[in-house]
Amino acid sequence: MQNKDEVRRVIEETLTSGSKMPGLFDLPKILGVKSKLESCASVGEVVCVLEEHRSLISKSFGLSDSLFDSGVDKVKRLESAA
Repeated sequence: MQNKDEVRRVIEETLTSGSKMPGLFDLPKILGVKSKLESCASVGEVVCVLEEHRSLISKSFGLSDSLFDSGVDKVKRLESAA
């Protein structure tokens, strides 16, 4: 994936705009999702992983649906810009 750094930046930006950080019990699951994201070969795969783990990510980082959707849309736009 050519724009891996840009995808990472968008995801990190989105997560830090949430209202909390993952708790002790959510952390291992979040690290598992991070590992899956890092092994993605395309923006489409990244979007699939994010959607698959939407509930966990939103709950762990205190993200509203609109914030999560906005982040996913930004990632999708990176694919079309590449």
